[in-house]
Amino acid sequence: MELKNKVGPITAVVVTAIAVTWMIVGGNGVTVSPTESSSKENAVSPQTSESKLIYSVQAKTLTAKTIEMHLPLSGTTKADDTLSLINTYPGRITKLPIEKGSFIKKGTPILEIDTRTLKTEIEQARLLVKQKALELDGIKQLAANNFSSKVNLAQAETELAAAKSAELRLLVDLENAIIAAPFSGILNTLDVQEGQVISAGDPIGTLVSLNPIKVSVNIPQNKVQQIKLGTPGEIRLESGYEAEGFISYINTTANEASRTITVEMQVENPDNIIPAGLTAAVDFTIDEQKAHAFSPALLTLDDSGKTAIKTIDLDNRVVISPVSIVKSERDQVWASGLPDNVNIITVGQGFVSAGDKIDAHYQN
Repeated sequence: MELKNKVGPITAVVVTAIAVTWMIVGGNGVTVSPTESSSKENAVSPQTSESKLIYSVQAKTLTAKTIEMHLPLSGTTKADDTLSLINTYPGRITKLPIEKGSFIKKGTPILEIDTRTLKTEIEQARLLVKQKALELDGIKQLAANNFSSKVNLAQAETELAAAKSAELRLLVDLENAIIAAPFSGILNTLDVQEGQVISAGDPIGTLVSLNPIKVSVNIPQNKVQQIKLGTPGEIRLESGYEAEGFISYINTTANEASRTITVEMQVENPDNIIPAGLTAAVDFTIDEQKAHAFSPALLTLDDSGKTAIKTIDLDNRVVISPVSIVKSERDQVWASGLPDNVNIITVGQGFVSAGDKIDAHYQN
């Protein structure tokens, strides 16, 4: 009975001894608290931590350049002046010295009406004026000696004035019997023939001036403030012909349907190469601005969703710099909003974020 009571304590002592021995052997004779072990595992020197955050990228230094800002639109060529020629003296056409499509200078006769009868009437009217003038002189002498009344004198003066008026009307008819070009241009249409009898008011043809030629362009309302009188531009026709000009007219009233302002561009056309009524690509030079050029593949978005690019600051850290695209070309874009000299990341920008420390390798 006494032996049975001693077995329990002895067993407990043996188990405890075995457990302690296992702990000493398994821990190489060193016991470490869990807290102390965890602290040592997490302890890393500042230099090691910093080195883990350095990313290798390729970069390039850009310098801003001054570029021309353009406003590309579409326009339509128009004649500088167009006039419908109307006959003003009835009669038979005796001369048509100009052929349709010919260029004529200002003052050149286009059409002449038979004036033989008219010239006879003018001669008669001239003689009548002379007669009335002599009669008035005689009545004035009689009136000076009280041999004629004032009524007779007034009547003679009236008759002389009427004769002069009739002569003047005939002289105007003589001028109207010859239709001359009021400005230099092309006789675009001719609707009459030699020998034809026409009345006053009948159409004769159309005279068109193409030098300078005008190009009508509709400017969007959000671009109106960018153009002014004298703004230069270039036009390009479908044929490939190019010419330069400037804005010579700006309409003060917008088109209610399209909300655009119509302007006219004046282009020199000395040889009348550019006809009216053609569509022309118009490129206005509206301003000059400093900008940087780079590949559009480098563009990204900042936290607010604006267009940006990743640059490098003086501490070799990544900066998300917002930009505004001012011009796009085939293989590059021009952007404003950056300092004149700036370092941009060209390779590896997709693997870094704002504030990351980088090791930049610069391209030539």
